[in-house]
Amino acid sequence: MLVGINSCSKDQEVLNLVPPPGCDSTEISYQHDIVNIMNSTCSFSPCHVPGNGNYDFTSYEVLADRIKSGRLEERLLISVESPLHMPQDASNIGKGISMDPCNLYKLRLWIHQGFKNN
Repeated sequence: MLVGINSCSKDQEVLNLVPPPGCDSTEISYQHDIVNIMNSTCSFSPCHVPGNGNYDFTSYEVLADRIKSGRLEERLLISVESPLHMPQDASNIGKGISMDPCNLYKLRLWIHQGFKNN
């Protein structure tokens, strides 16, 4: 027996993000949390800095553009064994290096809360 499920395009996917134990995420802001996360995991040489040919994640506008396209979160959720997984650098490709679970949670929550620049 086949069962079909119809979905209206107005339906929204329910996102259930669960904070890791001990992760304080009561107030997440770009200036207080996200800049620090990006600087420690993404915005350093040879990754996402000005002038290296990758997206410049030191710029809110570039980061917001990658979020709007869906590419940022997509890359965060790829298997850590994939060379497309972020964060990653040449010395860690395929070694299963991943972002701290609390930072990943905060970043994803900020994205799904509208990634405001404040």
